[in-house]
Amino acid sequence: MVPWMPRPFAASRLCRAALPQQQQCLALARCFSTTILQASKTVKPHRLPMELIPPYPYGERRVYKQSNRGLYAQARIRFGHNVAEKHNNKTRRFWRPNIHVKVFYLPSLGAKIKTRLTLRVLKTIRKEGGLEEYVLKSKPARIKDLGPGGWNLRWILMQTRTVQERFNEERKALGLEPKPIVNNEDVIEYALDRATPGPLSLRSRRTLLGLQDEAVQRMLQDAFVLGNDEELFDAEGVEELSDEAEARLLKELDEVDIATLKSEHKGKQPVV
Repeated sequence: MVPWMPRPFAASRLCRAALPQQQQCLALARCFSTTILQASKTVKPHRLPMELIPPYPYGERRVYKQSNRGLYAQARIRFGHNVAEKHNNKTRRFWRPNIHVKVFYLPSLGAKIKTRLTLRVLKTIRKEGGLEEYVLKSKPARIKDLGPGGWNLRWILMQTRTVQERFNEERKALGLEPKPIVNNEDVIEYALDRATPGPLSLRSRRTLLGLQDEAVQRMLQDAFVLGNDEELFDAEGVEELSDEAEARLLKELDEVDIATLKSEHKGKQPVV
């Protein structure tokens, strides 16, 4: 026969009964605490404050403007024809880029970044070793692939102490003098607070008042705003790409690339 054991709630009630009356009240009060747990915020790069960020060198994209709010590289809508096999009739059609939504955690910022991106950009991010490595690469081709949204994310990463120390190490390796590290924690907190829904915190309000000083306004007078809040891309209605789906899609993409290379190599073989 199984021996009788008290249930968990009964054991906790017996333990409370053995405590003095004042400690019993405290134990009961903890069960009904109204303290709100600290929630992790998810940042969207296109919502970062444009007035603080230098203008994107290549300007806003005029074709396929949705790519300004994500990491699309050079992907655009492609146009072509459907050709009937029997009568060779052609019908106009188009192909949209393979777009997904992904959330990345950036240790330098201590925040999550939610953005739209193409499958090929996701493959490049995995190859580079993470979103930070992809965004911080300084080659002109990479800067052109970032777009305005990736440029905003690159700027806020470069304000962190971790990235500043990393760049100083690279300068020392090249024989250059390191730059002084600037404490931009208040600006980073304000930018992340602006890029997330909800009112600004007290610390962000103080930072905003400091940014409205005349000296700061003189430094920012040449900056301009890309788009407005009503036209910004909202990725909340799109289902997030899971790790299993990501692995499957990347495997299919590799198979397509291998098949394309084989067909090109077969076409270049000399005819005997």
